[in-house]
Amino acid sequence: MKIAVSNILWKKGKQYIPEFFSALSNHGIDGVELALSCFWEEPTEISNEDIKWLKLMLSSYQLKLVSLHSLTYSRPDLELFGGHRKRKDLIDYLKKYCELANNLDCQNIVFGSPKSRTTYGLNRDELDKIFIDVLYEIDKNANSIFFNIEPLAKNYCNYLNSYMESALLIGNENFKNIFIQLDVRSIIESREGIDDIFQNYRHIKHVHAGNPSLKLPGSPFVKIHKSISKKLTSLGYDGYITAEVLNHNEENMQKYLDKTVHIMRELYG
Repeated sequence: MKIAVSNILWKKGKQYIPEFFSALSNHGIDGVELALSCFWEEPTEISNEDIKWLKLMLSSYQLKLVSLHSLTYSRPDLELFGGHRKRKDLIDYLKKYCELANNLDCQNIVFGSPKSRTTYGLNRDELDKIFIDVLYEIDKNANSIFFNIEPLAKNYCNYLNSYMESALLIGNENFKNIFIQLDVRSIIESREGIDDIFQNYRHIKHVHAGNPSLKLPGSPFVKIHKSISKKLTSLGYDGYITAEVLNHNEENMQKYLDKTVHIMRELYG
């Protein structure tokens, strides 16, 4: 397994990208995950020059862009269940993200977007049918980009709150590019049993690690983190595990990154 770090623990602003990449490189970390809305007001509209610049920065610091997340942070108006127009706009937007990921040589995108999951009183069958139709549209246009559904606990939204709900949704569908993110924070918050999850391991292409509220992985959940790490190792998972954490106490950025990398290596190798 390989460790990556999301930029959400660092300062926002394009001007801080070289500083963040340099700090990762100094730690011997070769994977980075980006929330592009931290750097550009509307990521799907960044110029070809910015794309070239970002790729140059990644290359300069010998980093692989492993995933894009926080996809709809800049577009809270986009919704799955708020009507046909909003849904079409969301599909078109996610297609643009797939194209952007391709241009950045990034194979994963993560779809959390809790505000897009407001259910408006629809029943579960209606919700599932709508989302499956959306996923088929994304699947047709993903061009070998892995679109990872992120389970989110009930305090964030009221649809797809666990890995197993997501697995039951897509398990019998004929998708090529649709997968489920293994999110350790979500597993803890939703109190999921990991045995059921790993019986459905085939849906995993990408992993996020953190404690509830996007705190550093570890106490009091060390046992869960280590158990998941052991399971992933035993199944031969060779992808990246991204530290998705926020700097809640506004510690010194470098020291906070030092702590994050140390804990991730301790728990996930």
